Amino acid sequence: MQPFFTQQLGLFYRSLPSQDMLYKFIESIPSEYKYIDINLNTSNRLPENYSIDKLTNIELDLIINYDKIASGYQTNLQRNLKKAAQYKLTVSKHVRPEDIISLFRKNKGQTLTNLRQEHYAIIQRIAYESIHKGIGETWGVYDEFNELVAGILWITSHQKSIFLFSAVSENGRAYFAMPLLIDSFIRENAGKPLTLDFEGSNHEGLARFYSSFGGKKVIYQRYFRNSLPVQYRVALKIWRKGRLILKKYSALLKR
Repeated sequence: MQPFFTQQLGLFYRSLPSQDMLYKFIESIPSEYKYIDINLNTSNRLPENYSIDKLTNIELDLIINYDKIASGYQTNLQRNLKKAAQYKLTVSKHVRPEDIISLFRKNKGQTLTNLRQEHYAIIQRIAYESIHKGIGETWGVYDEFNELVAGILWITSHQKSIFLFSAVSENGRAYFAMPLLIDSFIRENAGKPLTLDFEGSNHEGLARFYSSFGGKKVIYQRYFRNSLPVQYRVALKIWRKGRLILKKYSALLKR
C-alpha cells in the first residue's frame, strides 16, 4: 500500500533504464501479496494493458527570476495577494512542527475521524527528521496578535521542493495567508534550479488553485492489482473509500 504522506514511489535511478526494468520491478512483487496499490513516479510509464489510473500533479519551475514567475500568476491570485498585504501578517521561516500540526488538528482535523494520533506522530517525525537532515523547513504566517494562522512543511531534495503538509485556520483563510505563504516561498527561491512540487493535485479545485501560480500539470500513474477473495475485496473497498476521503480532505486543507 502507498504509505501516508508519500505521493510517488516506484523506480528511482541516476540514469534512465530500459522499459523492461519497470516491468521486471512490477512482476517481481511476490505472489503472496494479494492486493497492490502503489503510485509510481512521473518517470515510470506502464502501458495501458496494466491496471493503472492516471493521477495529476502540479509543478512550478523556479529557475527564472521572481518577477517573471509572478507575471504568470492568475488575476484572482494577484488580487488575493494584494488583499493579504492589507493585513498585519508576518511570515516566519522557523515554526515548530507541532504548532503546524496543532493548527491542523484544531481546524480541518476536527472533521477527519480517519486521521488518528499515529498519523500525526508520523508527520511530526518526518518534519523533525527532515529538519535535522537539513532538507526540511517549516514556514508559517502570524497575524497581528502573534497567532499562527497558516503553516507549511517543505521538503527539498534533488532539486525539488515538495509542499508536503500544511494547515490554515479560518482567520488564515480570510487573510489569504496560504497564498501569501506560497508566494513568499517562491520569492525566496526564485532563480534557483528548483521545481516546486505542489503535491495532492487530483482534486479539481486544488489543482486550479496551484495552477494559479503558473504551475504545469504533470501526470503520474497509480498501479493496482486485486487478487483477494471476494469477502476481503468488500472489506477492502470500504477501507479504501475511507482512505480516499481522508486524502481528499488532507489535500483540501492546503488551500
